[in-house]
Amino acid sequence: MKKWIQTALIVLLASMFVATSLGVANADEMKIKPKGDKKIKIAVMDLISSIEVAALFNKYHMAAAKERKWEAQVFDLKVNFTESGPTMENIIAAGYDGVIVHWTTPKFYEVQLKKAQEKGIPVLTIACGELLPGIVGDFAISNVAAGALNAEYLSNKIGRGAKVMAYYTPDQLIHRQRLMGAKGAFETYGVVLAQELYYSSGDPSQACYESCKNAFLADTKKEIKGVWTPWEGYGIPAARAAMDTGRKDVIVVTVDDSPNTYTEFQKLPTLHATAATLGLATKIVDDMFGIFDKAFAGQPVQTRQFYGVPPYLVTKENLPPKGYFFSFCGYKGRPPDFQVK
Repeated sequence: MKKWIQTALIVLLASMFVATSLGVANADEMKIKPKGDKKIKIAVMDLISSIEVAALFNKYHMAAAKERKWEAQVFDLKVNFTESGPTMENIIAAGYDGVIVHWTTPKFYEVQLKKAQEKGIPVLTIACGELLPGIVGDFAISNVAAGALNAEYLSNKIGRGAKVMAYYTPDQLIHRQRLMGAKGAFETYGVVLAQELYYSSGDPSQACYESCKNAFLADTKKEIKGVWTPWEGYGIPAARAAMDTGRKDVIVVTVDDSPNTYTEFQKLPTLHATAATLGLATKIVDDMFGIFDKAFAGQPVQTRQFYGVPPYLVTKENLPPKGYFFSFCGYKGRPPDFQVK
């Protein structure tokens, strides 16, 4: 009975996050004066612009802005969460009309969100994890569902009683949300989360590689059978660390599926699965700019809305053809999404 209740809880939590365009409690409206012929300026506050996922979204942001004859500029935080407040302050002072924020926990720029709201500047976020006042909408993979999905896959592969470790960024709210889903799955399937490793500073992928490598070297009895990660920037180096320490038996799971992830699936025997949504990235950006269109035309837009994207699971068994994101509908008759080297 206990297992049934735990499983039901995971399903309930996941279902809370998988519906697209979910309304939230205390939702309100933003209505600003029409911009008319004003040259619109959009600021993108990016947690880490050097990663492929950021490059992908920023490419789509720039294309959407160019199509509208708007200006767009990226502000790179370089994983420094505490810089998000001053950066947002500068964006507001510089007179930007709208703001997009990537993967940055809102508590670090909460004061600036209120200022943006007072000045009629719509702020849209991607995977920031919380709808504080001043955020019009958060577009994201359903975080709890994603964490449970890849953890469920891992649990079924390694079996009851096996030990796993996790690597994540504590300051990143979405990582903690994904870990919550993973812990529920591990408990349900009787898998032991034996070790939690944390990112603190430096290059994120290299820091993950070193931590995981040291953990494998210390695991002389080879008890760790899997690694759970909430982001491909950790999943890939964790899989490499397993290979470099002779642990080909380890199963690594992660989140996201940028083009490089598909390449690494083919190269790394230890990288087995990812819970992902990036095949829908163009639709996410289209929907975001559609909200900007309405707001700048003087139409009311709902605020504090969660636009959840249900994750799909990519594994070694269902990898798409080269050049494509994973698709449930097949690949015949449509051009490639990208070219995998």
